[in-house]
Amino acid sequence: MKNNRSCIKSVFSALLLVALLALPTAAEPNGLKLFEDLQDHLSSASNRVKSSVVHIEVLAKRGEQRHKGLGSGLILSADGKIVTNHHVIDRAQVITVILDDKTKLEAQVLRRDQQTDLALLQVQAGRPLPAAQLADSDQVRVGEWVLAIGNPYGFDRTVSFGIVSGKGRFIPGLDSEVPLLNDFIQTDALIDPGNSGGPLVNLHGEVIGINSVGIGRGQGFTIPANVVRDVITRTEVEGRIQRGWLGIYLQPFTPEMADYLGHPRLRGVLVSDLVQEGPADQAGLKSGDVLTRFDQVDLDADSDDSINRFIQMVSSLEPKTRVPVSIHRQGQSLERTLTVGIQPPVDAAEVDTDFGFGAKQITQALFLEYRLDQREGVLVSYVTRGSAAQEANLEVGDVIVQIDGNPIRTVEDFRSRLSGLERRARFLITLKRGTVTRYALIDLSRYRAPKPTS
Repeated sequence: MKNNRSCIKSVFSALLLVALLALPTAAEPNGLKLFEDLQDHLSSASNRVKSSVVHIEVLAKRGEQRHKGLGSGLILSADGKIVTNHHVIDRAQVITVILDDKTKLEAQVLRRDQQTDLALLQVQAGRPLPAAQLADSDQVRVGEWVLAIGNPYGFDRTVSFGIVSGKGRFIPGLDSEVPLLNDFIQTDALIDPGNSGGPLVNLHGEVIGINSVGIGRGQGFTIPANVVRDVITRTEVEGRIQRGWLGIYLQPFTPEMADYLGHPRLRGVLVSDLVQEGPADQAGLKSGDVLTRFDQVDLDADSDDSINRFIQMVSSLEPKTRVPVSIHRQGQSLERTLTVGIQPPVDAAEVDTDFGFGAKQITQALFLEYRLDQREGVLVSYVTRGSAAQEANLEVGDVIVQIDGNPIRTVEDFRSRLSGLERRARFLITLKRGTVTRYALIDLSRYRAPKPTS
């Protein structure tokens, strides 16, 4: 009931604003013309894009569990390229795209980028498809009216109306292992489950972004159109987008911290830690340094939003670029030159097994999240209830280092060792749980149907 009252209040406020604007002509016979013109304009803007919005159905699998998912997408080119959210197609085995005329097409994933929550799909329709026009999202203004179009709860091409509430918003990653890079556009146009991947449209019928997530009521977050352009044109290396990287961990440097250090006017970003042998470490930066200037840009990062914008700036740089930086260290100003590195994988490769568990590559983020003591091995990512793995007391966070005495150093080692195990009745896993070595005997005999007798 509270949400309904809030929605009604928002609609009433919008209508009241329009009514106030219409007061000068209210006494005229055509006093409602302003309302009619606005209505026609909104309808025209949505109709320009609606035929480019697609419904996406996904059949996904994790271990022995399968589930269906729904989402939206936007046709970007007449030859069938479609953009949607990464989280819509994550783990998908089958992706079905439903066009405006109800044609169903199977889609292939051309590109996926978990850090921006974007994915690019390809369908073969055998005919040109209606493509939407992307706007320059840098020109979006706070307060301008927008339409969100998508398929919330499976209702095809639903339109909601609102304004741009803010720009440059930072929200935590949809998957905590992978922080998002976007400067999100915030809108109060409703973005509900199923809207993900659909467009946010201005009153000219131009797409200013791809809707990603709604948080509560009237708190929607949209990936800017310029980020979409960047992701679909970026260079890929080994199946992932190549981004710049410094190998540093950052936190906001607040005015209160500057005052405590005796330099109340000092502004910058605080280096909290460094990756050993990473670009920043090799350039001589240290934990506790305040980075004040980067590539001729003065830094002032006193919030997570500011940190995110700095990380975006770094990620846009070409690897091997040499960048001058200024740092403040214990009252001294120092100059250094950093050589930008290539960002290591952040979206961990995961392998599902038929034994009731999955395992992931150990990325830097997982290494820190689980406070691991080693990087070799694979991390147990899930354990299915009632499976042989659960019976063997395997737990999420365990690091598998051997299978039947054979070392497991990488996710590729793990994949190769799985071959043939399904024909075995039992096998032994050596693992690390914290600093303690443990053993898990996977006994499959109890979980197989008996062979028929003649």
